Amino acid sequence: MGLRAFRKVLEWCVFWLRAVWLVCSSWANVKAAFACISERVHPIGRVHFLFINEETGMVRDCGWSPNLVVTTGKNHIADQLAGRQEAQMSHMAIGIGTTTPVAANTALENELDRNALDSRTQGTGADANKVTYICTWPAGDGTGAITESGIFNSASAGQMLCRSVFAVKNKEAGESMVQTWILTVSA
Repeated sequence: MGLRAFRKVLEWCVFWLRAVWLVCSSWANVKAAFACISERVHPIGRVHFLFINEETGMVRDCGWSPNLVVTTGKNHIADQLAGRQEAQMSHMAIGIGTTTPVAANTALENELDRNALDSRTQGTGADANKVTYICTWPAGDGTGAITESGIFNSASAGQMLCRSVFAVKNKEAGESMVQTWILTVSA
């Protein structure tokens, strides 16, 4: 790093230190502000699949898959914390895309079907940092070789919270599928 670049960095640091001091007005508040800046919030999730034969009531398949909370999802979380009047997450979608999720994703790669959530609940006590989303695809709905899933705040388009890609899960016409998605916000 050259002298000119070093001076720019130093000027930037001094500027922000002065700005923080002016806003905080005391050393204790400055320390608290820097503690907040250094703490990072990490939303992570996982989705559970349950396939049930409608005739027999027997579970054919079940399992968990990890996901990626995408940039629009993180922005949505921040908007909710700020009290913005943005629509809450309300739908889950399934698709047949296979490309690995990346933070810039705003939609499923190849959406097959989208349904309204059955429920959206926040945990209590030690689980208060978890939100559980549940969505059901009844027999005949969303039938196919499913390889991706996501949570959205609209019946079409909307903001995507998270996306998961997984090995093929075949949903037959005579079975229902329940997806339970657990989002954990942790530091």
